[in-house]
Amino acid sequence: MKSKRQFPALVLAAGLLAGCQTSGSTATRGPELGSSGTPPTHVNTTGKRLPNDLVAWRLAAIAHKVSRPGPILLHGGGGGRASDESDPLIPLSFFLSAQIAGPEKKPTICLIEAAAPEAKPYEEKVDPDGARFIHLGITPENPGSKGLNTQVSEAIRHCTGFYFAGGDPERLSISLLERNGADTPALAAIRQRHAQGALIFGASAGAMMASKTMLCECGAGSSFDALTSGKLKLAPGLRFTPNVLMDAHFIERGLIGRLVEAMRVTKESFALGLDENTSVLMPGDGSPWLILGESGAITVRQTDPERPYDELEINLLAVGDTYDPQTRAVTIAPERQPIGPSQSTDTIIPEVFEPGGFSSLLRLAALNTYGRAAGISNIAASANIRVTVTRTPETRAYFSPKLPLDRAYSITGLRLRINAPITRRGTS
Repeated sequence: MKSKRQFPALVLAAGLLAGCQTSGSTATRGPELGSSGTPPTHVNTTGKRLPNDLVAWRLAAIAHKVSRPGPILLHGGGGGRASDESDPLIPLSFFLSAQIAGPEKKPTICLIEAAAPEAKPYEEKVDPDGARFIHLGITPENPGSKGLNTQVSEAIRHCTGFYFAGGDPERLSISLLERNGADTPALAAIRQRHAQGALIFGASAGAMMASKTMLCECGAGSSFDALTSGKLKLAPGLRFTPNVLMDAHFIERGLIGRLVEAMRVTKESFALGLDENTSVLMPGDGSPWLILGESGAITVRQTDPERPYDELEINLLAVGDTYDPQTRAVTIAPERQPIGPSQSTDTIIPEVFEPGGFSSLLRLAALNTYGRAAGISNIAASANIRVTVTRTPETRAYFSPKLPLDRAYSITGLRLRINAPITRRGTS
């Protein structure tokens, strides 16, 4: 994140929903109300009545209701940066933080840059509009166990939002967790503010930190390494979302193999992979999660812990879709309409771990009249990896011709199976 940028309120308001706007919604107000004072509604395929402008309505509802604990906003990192290299997550985060602060106060955003190689020491900046940005100076060299002096403690106490920057996830663990896994004083103070309503937001490593386990080393070959040799690098997470394994850069870097292997090792039954320039907004009141951004998010759920590579439940979600982690219910944004299988092809995705390969596989499986599709990886001559996705009676596909391809599709109810030469299969 480039810390030199100033954040005038008018610029932020104009950019609030950039990249996540649907059906003509605006950044400054919610959708028009009907004559009864309620939002206009749409009946989706589940029979549940929803606002036509789902994204704007949900944002308005969350922003104007200070919940306990506060909302969590996680971004998949990479791509989509503004021309001045500013972070695309800041506008929405700034808006939510301002709502949490209240109409009579200005937001105070604390920055935790421990994952970055060159984090700033403690420093305060005041925006021309009055908002405060505080670099807390928490790093592995100055961890939260010893860095919580009076100045840092007072800053945390007044923060309405906490931004976790990207970089090396392991550096976040070292900086904010004691050696025994307990919270450092700084993390305990941040967690207390979140319980009181403050926003938690972060990108890339700053998103993966929310789980109880962080995935590290998410390079382009991560899936291949995990599925052929079991190579994984894990670090303790900060447990803001302890019941979901979070991943970032997911579609762009082809991380499905790495994630499935990590689910097996960590015993996590549910995971969420955020693609680059895609966010998930988790309201603090437990209501469904909202997907925002310019690509997609993929949920992965084990259906049988004894078969960690088979029958994995897959959903591909896009901007405006919601997911309820309690009921597993998916609600599709109204602008995407149901479509059925329309292709008769046995095409195989040649490199399923290449950028966009896995999402292409999901689309092919959903639209193929054969009811299944396969992807392979021949990165190394000795590899024999095959990823198969199958349609089920519960599978539904949705499409909007008005949206770019990477956010035009939503697909639910697919099943995933991975065959790979892992010598440790069946072991714990």
